[in-house]
Amino acid sequence: MVAAAELSGCATSLPEEHHATFRFPEKLVFLEEPTGDLKGKPYEVLGWVRTREHFPTLEQDPNSQKLCQNYYNKAARELLKQAKKEAKGDAVIKVRSVIMLLNGKTEEHLTPECSDDGAEGEILLRGIAIKWKPIPEEKN
Repeated sequence: MVAAAELSGCATSLPEEHHATFRFPEKLVFLEEPTGDLKGKPYEVLGWVRTREHFPTLEQDPNSQKLCQNYYNKAARELLKQAKKEAKGDAVIKVRSVIMLLNGKTEEHLTPECSDDGAEGEILLRGIAIKWKPIPEEKN
């Protein structure tokens, strides 16, 4: 009886999760077409780039949008790395969050969409790698 009382007083807990904070690379990764100083700059399409990010979710609120957004940002940074490494690109356009459905089909979203199996979250992104074209000099 004493052992049962002692055991019921012991609580096990998982190690606290620590998540680094990631910023979206807005200067070179775009949901649609380039914006800001790069708006209208000519580019060449190089092809698709894809990435997947996994993250622990045991201690997080189920379907935490803040956590999903954070790892969406990390995945967007990885898309840019893939574009530079694999395709020798300069930027990524038309970024989409991809959801794999149980029936084998996929859905694409402009917003961060994560899946969570209760222990681990996942986000899939894809985008189009582009390379800037030189701007032709005007002749006088």
